[in-house]
Amino acid sequence: MLEGLEPLKSERLSRVDEILNGLDAKDQKILKDALNDPNWSANGLSNALRQRGVTLSASSIKRHRDNKR
Repeated sequence: MLEGLEPLKSERLSRVDEILNGLDAKDQKILKDALNDPNWSANGLSNALRQRGVTLSASSIKRHRDNKR
């Protein structure tokens, strides 16, 4: 009766993916590299992005990183 039971997959993009999709290829690479760089804390990266006009919360960055592991 419960064969194939799976959680629903969200059709909505994450906030990080929304931001990435709105950037040009060069900026996408820079952000992806920063997201994968353990030297960037989520808070530090969020603050640096905000100074450049990109609003991305530390919690969104943390969720993105946790889902990539």
